[in-house]
Amino acid sequence: MRNKVFRTMLQLFAEEPGGDPVPPNPDPEDKPEVTDPETPPAPEAKYTEEDIERMRKEWEKSAKAAEEEAKKLAKMNAQEKADYKNKQLEDKIAELENEKALSNMRDEARKMLSEKNINISDELLAFMVSKDAGETKKAVDSFVELFNAAVNEAVKGKARQETPKDGGGFSASKASLGIGDMAREARIIK
Repeated sequence: MRNKVFRTMLQLFAEEPGGDPVPPNPDPEDKPEVTDPETPPAPEAKYTEEDIERMRKEWEKSAKAAEEEAKKLAKMNAQEKADYKNKQLEDKIAELENEKALSNMRDEARKMLSEKNINISDELLAFMVSKDAGETKKAVDSFVELFNAAVNEAVKGKARQETPKDGGGFSASKASLGIGDMAREARIIK
């Protein structure tokens, strides 16, 4: 009886859940993978000790901040929690409004520069843009003036020519030659 139970348990583990036995591998040979010689293998992600330490510190910092936030909320009553959440939402709204204002100023500054046929990178544009429209306009106008002055100076520098050293004047030694001598010198076939 015991052998019969043992066999059924072995049989239970030997079969798939559907009752079919596991099909044998149709091609028992190990085939090497065919790789395309034109496609380089994907680079493996490698992290240095410094990267790992930096990521660990960032994670610890965010976990500590979340823990402090949870402790702070645990000490508050319902009214204080509601006030705190409202203050957080107001701060977030103010931050988003500031970002929107900066974005609008950035668009306006880019428009002003494009009217003057100047195209600059976003990094350089970020130095000119502020929340105040007057300051942004003043910075853009100053930049346009400096940019045009620099372009004009570069064009003048490229357009300058040096005066010829010999002056290209008439040589008196050739004046003493007669017409026959000049014809002999100028003759191509001698």
